[in-house]
Amino acid sequence: MGWAKWVALLLALAAPARGGEERVTVFAAASLTDVMLATAARFEGARVVTSFGPSSELARQIADGAPADVFLSASRDWMEFLAEAGALDGEAVVVARNQLVAVAALGSPLAAGAVVDPAALLAHLAEGELVAIADEGVPAGEYARAALAHLGLLEAYRPRLVGQRDVRAVLHAVERGEVTAGFVYATDAWVAAVARLFVFDAANHPPIAYPAAALRGAPNPDGARRFVAFLQSDTARGLLRDAGFALP
Repeated sequence: MGWAKWVALLLALAAPARGGEERVTVFAAASLTDVMLATAARFEGARVVTSFGPSSELARQIADGAPADVFLSASRDWMEFLAEAGALDGEAVVVARNQLVAVAALGSPLAAGAVVDPAALLAHLAEGELVAIADEGVPAGEYARAALAHLGLLEAYRPRLVGQRDVRAVLHAVERGEVTAGFVYATDAWVAAVARLFVFDAANHPPIAYPAAALRGAPNPDGARRFVAFLQSDTARGLLRDAGFALP
C-alpha cells in the first residue's frame, strides 16, 4: 500500500465513531468480504468497521501499528506472524475453511468439461493465454503455488502466471477477460460470473483455514473479544455456511 493510502487508512480508522457509538474495527482477508459485511450487520452492541485486503498486507499493517481490533486471516501463517510479534490478545480460533478452485470466464471453451485438473488446464492453454494467481505471500496464491509444486507443474506454469494483489483481483481479472483462467477460493466463484473448472485436491496444498483473533493494544479490547466470540455463534456460522464456507 502506498504512503498516501496508508495515511488515509490510519486517519479513517482513528476518526471518532459517530455520536460516541462503540466501534469494532475488523481487518479481514479479501475472500471474506461479502460474508463479513453480512456478519458485521448482525453484530449487536457496536458498529463494525471493516477493512479488506490480502492477509499478508493486513498483517503487516497491524504489525506496523494500524488501530485494528480483530484480524481474520486466510491462512495460519499470517496469524502466526502476528503471534510471534506479540500482537495477539489470546489464542486465534479457526472460524471457517475453504477450497481452492480454477475458474474461467462464462462461455469459455475451457468450461466444456475437459479441464479437470491443473495438468489438463495447462495442456488446453493456447499460446499467449495467461492464468491469474494471487501474488507471492498472499494466501490464495501460496496455496495454488504449493499445489502446483506438489504436482511438479509449477515451473511449467510460471510463464503463464500473472500476479494479482489478492484473490478478488484474480476473480475480477477472469470476469473481465483479462486472463484465460484464474485460481481462487470456491466461495469467490460463488459470487462472480465465472465458470468453475475444477477443485484442487486438498491433499496437494496446506489446509485452507481462516483463524480470527482479538489484537493486543486494540482500541476496543472488549468489543474485539466479543466479536471473535460472535464469529463462533450459530448466527455467524450460519452466515458462513450459507456463503459456501466449510465450518471447523
